[in-house]
Amino acid sequence: MKKRLLVAAVMAAMTISAVPAFAAPTFYGDANIEYNELTGQSSDLTNRIRLSVDSAIADNMYVHGRVVMNNDLKDGSSSPAGDNEIRLEQAFIGGKLGSFDVKAGRQPLWLGKGALADVNGINGIQAATTVNNIKLNGFYGKDGDNHVTAADFGTSYRSVNFGGSYLQESDENKFMGINADTKIMENAVLNVEYVKNTESKNDGFLAEVKVGNAVKKGDLDYSVAYRDIEDGAVSAYSTEGNYNNSEGFRLQANYKVDDNATLTAYQDFTDSQDGTKKNQTNVEFSVNF
Repeated sequence: MKKRLLVAAVMAAMTISAVPAFAAPTFYGDANIEYNELTGQSSDLTNRIRLSVDSAIADNMYVHGRVVMNNDLKDGSSSPAGDNEIRLEQAFIGGKLGSFDVKAGRQPLWLGKGALADVNGINGIQAATTVNNIKLNGFYGKDGDNHVTAADFGTSYRSVNFGGSYLQESDENKFMGINADTKIMENAVLNVEYVKNTESKNDGFLAEVKVGNAVKKGDLDYSVAYRDIEDGAVSAYSTEGNYNNSEGFRLQANYKVDDNATLTAYQDFTDSQDGTKKNQTNVEFSVNF
């Protein structure tokens, strides 16, 4: 109950027009239904609803908030991520300090192409800037008892985009990664990413060819990816937890049912490093509003 009251208070504060600092907020969100099945485990059928709000609070400052609820549609309870509660997933203040965009609070963290970190909400301070053709990003925060440090850069040379990442999620787990992408045909892109746990020395890579780009109604894109990732080479901050300790292929397709609705399906044909089957089937229908 306390969490729900807190969320309601935050949302209400951002919509009170009498307070000049929170004028003209913008609301938007997304909802999905997702089916997922892993080899040797029972299938899951879940749905998620997220509502976000953005508002300028000064010429060079802004505030962002997002609430989320996840539900298990098979047994009627919440999913582990939701705990049958509406949660404040993101809440941060951002601003421009010279050439830097600085955010403080609970915020998303993305490194490289997502294998090292793809976090929806983590507490900390993040600063980003661009120097010539190089994008730089740094983060420092805390997750429970762990101090989290991250750095990321990206640039391009001719037709190749490339970058590098560093993540320390605890004293025992430190990671680095490099990534690149380039067009190999008019409508096809090659993506590659290499990751390594610098403490255990375990590493891995992922290579993907994606054809097309599903943007508007009727668009279709599809991809084929191969990965070979040792146990512990992917951090706990990657939403693709099934990447860890796996080798094999993924086939994926995205179809735009409408401009704001997407049907996504993928199938993993993978084994763990010891040869145990680790296949995964996932189908998701999502809408933006």
